[in-house]
Amino acid sequence: MPPKRKAATMSSEVLVPKKVKVQKRKQEVHKANKEKETRQTWFDRYADPDTRDVISPDGCQQFFTDLGVDLESVVPLVVGWKINSKRMGYMTQQEFMQAMATYNITTPDEFKKLLKAWEISLDDPDQFRQLYLFSFNHVKSSGQKSMDVETAIALWNLLLTPKYPIIHSFIQFLQEKKPVKVINKDQWSSLLDFCKAVPEDLSQYDCTSS
Repeated sequence: MPPKRKAATMSSEVLVPKKVKVQKRKQEVHKANKEKETRQTWFDRYADPDTRDVISPDGCQQFFTDLGVDLESVVPLVVGWKINSKRMGYMTQQEFMQAMATYNITTPDEFKKLLKAWEISLDDPDQFRQLYLFSFNHVKSSGQKSMDVETAIALWNLLLTPKYPIIHSFIQFLQEKKPVKVINKDQWSSLLDFCKAVPEDLSQYDCTSS
């Protein structure tokens, strides 16, 4: 019978890297937990006192005010778009926590920097179009397929007027002639394409083109 081999023993050189990996993993978990706690504390500061898993309109107003955001600007709408908020004026705990984790944000100062980057990104036509299309479902009343004209006009003034001055004429037409009371999703989408295709003075517009 051949002699038994001695059981192999791991050298300290092999064990050390494993210990380092375990320690590093513990540190990462600890950091992630601390960041989650920080985000939760941030969320709780604005959460509705009666429904703690959502920030309601009053809380959202204070949230943006504390960030130095003009409530009449496009920024609140951009935030709703970026965190995939389902309802204007509300942020659920899941939406808030998931978005802040995705963007690696734990403090208001970090978020302020991100807001500036988001605003700049709207110069990209594709990004702007995504925001514009998102805003229809985000702002219209829940359960409705259309948006009332007054709300649509307010949004157009916010989103389209700075980029496409021709929208002034269209809004004036709606207000004076009152041809419709609501705007549906197809009309909402088509207006952006119209604004991009038609110059303000109509000098280069081909009315025969499709």
